[in-house]
Amino acid sequence: MQTKNKILLDTSALITLLKKEPGHEIVSNIIASSAISSVNLSELIAVLSRFQVSENDIDEIIKDLVPEIIPFCNNIGIKAGKLYKLTKSYGLSFGDRACLATALELGLQVYTADKAWAKLNIPELKIHLIR
Repeated sequence: MQTKNKILLDTSALITLLKKEPGHEIVSNIIASSAISSVNLSELIAVLSRFQVSENDIDEIIKDLVPEIIPFCNNIGIKAGKLYKLTKSYGLSFGDRACLATALELGLQVYTADKAWAKLNIPELKIHLIR
């Protein structure tokens, strides 16, 4: 599996952009050359639904915001499961592990607003905190 983009966005980075929170400028500058995991896309849709965003508006946001969606495949699923031991003490969710596993599988840099990710020791992964 290959991706045309070299940057992977965590759900938190996209929420930061949508809510114009601190760090949104960074995401705005890289969004055109980024991708998101299908798992993180599902998380984003759930958050938008929780905020009472209509389904039509969600469809428009996704169409306008997300340039590339990376499917969650077997290899990424296996990597995400294996990351549990490394990430459990930091409280990372399945969605977090899916994002990290996608980045590892495809050799992508990952951008997040989740400060806990900075504590991870994964030498082959480049994590950028947006705030």
